[in-house]
Amino acid sequence: MIDIEGARLLAMFIRSISVLLAALVAFAVCYGQTKKRSVIQWKPSDCTSPLMLPEGLYDLSQFGKGEYRIDGKVSVGHFNCIYFIFQPSATLNPETVAGATESSFVIKDTKVTWRSYKTIVEGRPVIRKEAVMPNILPHEKHGDGSDYIWIRVDADSQQALDQLTPATEEILRDLARG
Repeated sequence: MIDIEGARLLAMFIRSISVLLAALVAFAVCYGQTKKRSVIQWKPSDCTSPLMLPEGLYDLSQFGKGEYRIDGKVSVGHFNCIYFIFQPSATLNPETVAGATESSFVIKDTKVTWRSYKTIVEGRPVIRKEAVMPNILPHEKHGDGSDYIWIRVDADSQQALDQLTPATEEILRDLARG
């Protein structure tokens, strides 16, 4: 009797594990569908990881060597977009900004510090959020042109900035995973 009861318990346990695994797979598939692969991809010297865009972001465009822009639902011309500019140095221009606030996030054990401040771009008041980080993304090394990444958002409202900041960080984390 004990052996039959033990077999029944084992069968129930296996069924429970199977149901749990099926639920996890379904969740992973549904989660994966909230991102789409960008039609345009990075140049290999900048990043070899495929760009997967979170929901609400449309696509990548390249406007210069190592210079990319991601537009989304809140984009208006050059504003409320995410910019990735691959460059040879870790310099921000201007290097210091009075009244800038700082926050940070981590990618692959690398702390990246955002700075946010109000400025005027093309005659329009914006909140600029930017950071420079070493290019820790997988890429084909060709000189030093892509050693650092300047990440920038020029938002016309705090609400737009609050939507684009986590999307930017998510994109970078996905790219770093390769």
